[in-house]
Amino acid sequence: MGVFIDYTALPQRSLASHAPGAEDDRTPEELATFKRALAGINAWYGHRMTHVLLVDTPLPTGDYTNTQPYEGRGWCWMECCASGLVKDDEALIRLSQLNGEEKTYGQVCRNGKSDRKPPRPPAPFADGLASDVERGVMKFTNKGDVGLVSGIYEKAFTKVMHAATKLFYINLRWDDAAGVVLCEALRSAHAHGGLRELERLELSGNKLGDQTAAALAALVQEEGALPKLKMLDLYDNQLGEAGVAALAAAIRGGALPACTEIVLYSNPGSAAPVREAAAQREGMKVYDD
Repeated sequence: MGVFIDYTALPQRSLASHAPGAEDDRTPEELATFKRALAGINAWYGHRMTHVLLVDTPLPTGDYTNTQPYEGRGWCWMECCASGLVKDDEALIRLSQLNGEEKTYGQVCRNGKSDRKPPRPPAPFADGLASDVERGVMKFTNKGDVGLVSGIYEKAFTKVMHAATKLFYINLRWDDAAGVVLCEALRSAHAHGGLRELERLELSGNKLGDQTAAALAALVQEEGALPKLKMLDLYDNQLGEAGVAALAAAIRGGALPACTEIVLYSNPGSAAPVREAAAQREGMKVYDD
C-alpha cells in the first residue's frame, strides 16, 4: 500500500517567502523534488481505483494564518475535480460525511461516498477557476499558481480519458444539467483522441433524462466515437420517449458499433424504439422492463 499526503509530501515554500517581492526559499534539491512530484501527481488522483480522501471537515478553531475553507482553496478544488474524472463510485471519500462509528474500510467508503460533480472539459474548468479567483471565491496562497493548476487538470483529463476502459458514474443523483456537462466532457475527450478504449459506461441510479439522452446520442454519432463501448447502462434514470427515440436513432445510424448491451430498466419511457433498432444489429441486446 502506498500513501500520498500532498502538502506534507512535497517540499513547500515558507510562509515568509509568499510575501510580495520575496523569493522562493526552497533548495535546488527541494525544487527538483517538487517539480518531479507534480509530474506524477495525476497518477495518485486520477487512477480509477486509488482511494482519495477529501479533508473537507470544518476548520479547527483558533488563530491560524489560513482560514480559507476547503471548497475555496484552489489546489484542493483542482485535486478534487481531477480525482472525480474516472474514479470508481466509492473511491472518492469526503471525511466530513464520516460519523466516527465506521468499523471497516468498506463502511468508510460507503459512508464517505462523495456527492461529486460531473467531469468538466479543461477549457471551462480553467475559465471557471480564473473567474472564481477574480471574484474572490477561490484563493491561492500563490496567485501565480492559477495557470499551473489549470495545466495540471488538463493533463490529468487528457491522460485518464485516453486510458479509461470503464467509467462508473452510478448513484450520484446527477440530473439533466449534470448529464449535459458530463456529455460535454466526453465530447471534449473524444475530440482530443480519448475514449478509444472505453468498454463500459455505467450511469445507473441517477436522474438523467431526455436532455442527457439527446446529448449522449449526438456524441456517439460523431465519427469514431466510443468505438469499443460494449455496455451502456442507463438503469433507473428519467429517460422519457424523446430520450429513448434519440438513442434509437443513433443506433439505427450505426453508432456504438461494438455495443452488445444497453440497459434501460426503470425509466419512464418505453424502450421499444431502442429494442427495435437493436434488433437490426447482430449481437446487440436491450434489457428493459
